[in-house]
Amino acid sequence: MLISRRALGTLAGGAVLGLVTGCTSNKRSPARASANRLEWLRGLDGVEKAELVADGDDPDDQLIRLTLVKQLSDHDVNALVGKIKKEFRPYSDDYHRSIEVAVDGFHGRFYPAVSTRSDPDLERALWLRRDGRATSSTYGTSGMIVSAPPAAVAVVALGFDQAVESDDGRRTHRVESADRAVVVEWTDSPSAGFQLDRAATRQFVDLQSKYPNLTGWIEGPERRAGVYFAATDIELDALLAALPTVVDASRFSKLQLGWGPVRAPSELFATAFTPTVRMLVGHLMKIPGVTGIEIRDDYGTPEVDAVTVKDRAGFLATVSTLRKVWPSYLRIQLIRRRSKFVGQEGRTVFRTSSFHRGSEYRIHAAVADLTGVTEVDIGPYAANLTIAEDITDPELATALTAMAERPAANTLNLSVSDGPDEVGITSIGRVANRKYVARNPMPPRIDPALITRVTTAWNRAAR
Repeated sequence: MLISRRALGTLAGGAVLGLVTGCTSNKRSPARASANRLEWLRGLDGVEKAELVADGDDPDDQLIRLTLVKQLSDHDVNALVGKIKKEFRPYSDDYHRSIEVAVDGFHGRFYPAVSTRSDPDLERALWLRRDGRATSSTYGTSGMIVSAPPAAVAVVALGFDQAVESDDGRRTHRVESADRAVVVEWTDSPSAGFQLDRAATRQFVDLQSKYPNLTGWIEGPERRAGVYFAATDIELDALLAALPTVVDASRFSKLQLGWGPVRAPSELFATAFTPTVRMLVGHLMKIPGVTGIEIRDDYGTPEVDAVTVKDRAGFLATVSTLRKVWPSYLRIQLIRRRSKFVGQEGRTVFRTSSFHRGSEYRIHAAVADLTGVTEVDIGPYAANLTIAEDITDPELATALTAMAERPAANTLNLSVSDGPDEVGITSIGRVANRKYVARNPMPPRIDPALITRVTTAWNRAAR
């Protein structure tokens, strides 16, 4: 087929126009704009890395993070941020978020608009680095999270709060030790009247200077706290004698006091240590795996309500001890990890008592050190077993072999936990009359390979 010169010119012109249009469209696409933006940021002096990172749990909610070269001075950090603000507009297509800066392990954010003259989070991050007592900072769901040695947590919280004037909005900041044995968390919202309780935090600082192994937590604006004295810092009788003046309970709406592993509301603490309680505490404090002895007052008299253990050795030793010295019912609970929520206990793997024997006792002993088992609940006619999705094959086999001891008439409900710190679970089926029947249809989040592993492990355990 022959094409005239005019037609050929029209076709060629259309092709060129289409190519130009395609290039222009590609240049303006969100993906191309993002690539251009990151490429420009990577080329700036002082920037070691520029990347998009998820902000929170939603992988599609992303912001820019700049990792700066090590030991970049405050002056150079601020100069870099100023340059980005001044030159960001041509690269701002489809980006309306803050930019996060990581400098020597401390994270702060700023908005890349020329109109934003104050960057409080960035100033806080630079203050933390200058101060030198904290080890790192990052972001939680609504504010900054700062890590510091236990003895420095409260004093860092005071300095952090005073380093920069609070801005508008509502933020929740937290300063914590790596093991979360000491935590100060507060809501900062000037318009709502929320702020760090500096007097209470200062009291905690003063106590730590006198009692180096003091642990605990403070939470605001609820004005709740826990103050826990170490037995190595002060003897019980000395603490009880000094208690009216050593801690000002009026600073808090709710205060829990502790000595060693003992925990009690502040209003009960002075009267909680009866001769029988002292005897029990003396025995339990000799067990390394005991992490808590809780005292409550539900009936007008302080009573030991529960013993918390962290591992199998602690569980076995506690059961053995209680059978010898404590004739009354006393709850035993296994909690392996601290809660990520201030002032709350971690996830309870199981609850039982020294009175339970037989298969129930053996099941609890079998699963106590299995990190892939997140919860066990055993009733007279049914039991629940919750596992982590990444539980290993040996742990899965051990757990199901232990559960197979239950009578065939008992139902076993099987679930998968949503995460190590989450309370949500997803059912994956049940065992009835010694046969495992998987849930149908299975929820999309459950990997079919896990169901195959559970089926195989149960068939072996039930032989």
